[in-house]
Parts: sequence; C-alpha cells; structure tokens
Amino acid sequence: MAAPTTNSNVTRAIAQTAQYIQELWTRDIQQPFDKELQMAKLVQDRSGLAQGGGDTINVPFVAGVNARAKSASTQVTFDSPDGTAIALAIDKHYYVAVLIEDIAKIQSNYDLRAAFQQRMAEALARQVDTDLHALYSSSGTQVSGGAAVDDADILAVVAALDAANTPQAQRRGVIGHYTKQDLLGINKYVAYDQTGKTGKAVDGSDGLVGSLYGMDIYHSGNVPTSTTGRNLFFHKSAITLIQQQAPKYEMEYVVRDIGWNTVLHTVYGVGVERAASVIELNRTTAP
Repeated sequence: MAAPTTNSNVTRAIAQTAQYIQELWTRDIQQPFDKELQMAKLVQDRSGLAQGGGDTINVPFVAGVNARAKSASTQVTFDSPDGTAIALAIDKHYYVAVLIEDIAKIQSNYDLRAAFQQRMAEALARQVDTDLHALYSSSGTQVSGGAAVDDADILAVVAALDAANTPQAQRRGVIGHYTKQDLLGINKYVAYDQTGKTGKAVDGSDGLVGSLYGMDIYHSGNVPTSTTGRNLFFHKSAITLIQQQAPKYEMEYVVRDIGWNTVLHTVYGVGVERAASVIELNRTTAP
C-alpha cells in the first residue's frame, strides 16, 4: 500500500506552485470601527460669531439682584446687576497630513485620496471631541460613582443640576462604556414592568442610551478614562464650541516628494460658560 502524503509533502507542493497562484483583493477598502463621538452635537455652537476673525469671544453676564423692603420716607437703594463676562479663547489649530506618493497612486487600483480623507476627518473630529470632554476639569460639581454607577448617583447629578437652577429642557449626559453597562443593569431603567416600554433605556439611535429623569444620555467611546472614567452631564448652554475654520482640505503636488501633499486642518475653541451646570460623574474604569 502506498505511503500516505505527509504534511511536509503538502507544504512542499504548495511552496513549489505558489508563484502560479494569484492573490485576490476585494474591491472595497475596510475602515476601522471608530469611537462614537457625541459632544460636538450636544453643546452650544457659537461658530457663527467667529467667522470675521478674532481670537476671543466675550459673553456678557448680568448678576442677580434681590428685592428690598421699602421703608417710609427713605430713598431706594440702587443695585448694579453687572456680572463678570466670560471670555472664550479660539486657540486651537489642529491638522492631519498625509503624503500620497506617485508610485502608490500609479500602481494602486484604489482611490487612495478618498480612503485616506475619511481617516483624516475622523482624526480631527476626535480631537475636537477630546477637547470638549477635557472640560470636566471646569465642572462645578463632581459626583463619585465609585466602582459602579447606580440610581443614587444619577439622582445626585439631577440634584446638582437642580441646585444650579439648570432648566430641565436640554439637559444631557455623555457616558463611557462601563457606565453604560451599569445603567443597563438597573432594573427600573430597562424592565418593561418598570418602564411600560420595551427597550426604553436601550434605544441606540444616534448613540442615545436612554432618557433618565428628563436627561437624554448618550454613549461615547471617547469619554476620558485613566484611573477614573469621567462622564459629563450638562445643559446645552453650559459648554460652548467655536469652530472658526471648519475642517478644510488642502492638496498640493510637490516635486521633491514626487507625490501629493494632503492636509486637513481646523481652527476652533472650546469653553465652559456655566460651570454650575456642568456635572462630572466619576467611575472607576474597571468593570
């Protein structure tokens, strides 16, 4: 009986014929799964004010005054409701640059510029989102959720917003992975017998996790995490984005590089206008 073919024989046969076997490539180019970015669409946008130039936007504020008791035969006392203006700096200029060399453009069957532009746009959008999230350091109140966020922590956020006289409308929160996991595990948020609606806290549209106590809560993969997950709850008018130059694509052929220099860049600023209406909810990052 003939000896069976061994693995080494099969391997040798494949190696001998490899030069005759073509490799196949898909017609499409895969892109990475990107982090969900939420902040820019949820905050106040003052970009229109910056289109004429300048590096600072000033927002005047008036201060509160109290009623006074009027005594007979006494003059009234005049108050000055002038408040302290908020200065918002337009001080960020970020770019992404990619060189598309002629050899790659000539030999490739793919539209490299279109493929790379998507990566460049995502990088800039993520930077803007990162700078908005970093405003947790200017929050008026910090709520500690410990190792897991529960209903008491969400109620503490609500109480902090109420204490700042924050309007109920346009309250929103942006939470990270593990906080989303915590909230989806709270029975009163998700169970049909508690909510009367299937999937109330698992909506998913545009990253919406659910609406709790009148606050729309969104999930983002870009919430800062180090030793602490820093979830943000805020009123729309409390945080501001000023995009003076929307992402602009520049392209130039450079002989010394024998290729196309491509750059996408943007100029913007971010800031907090109402710190008391920005609440940071901390959570230990480990699940």
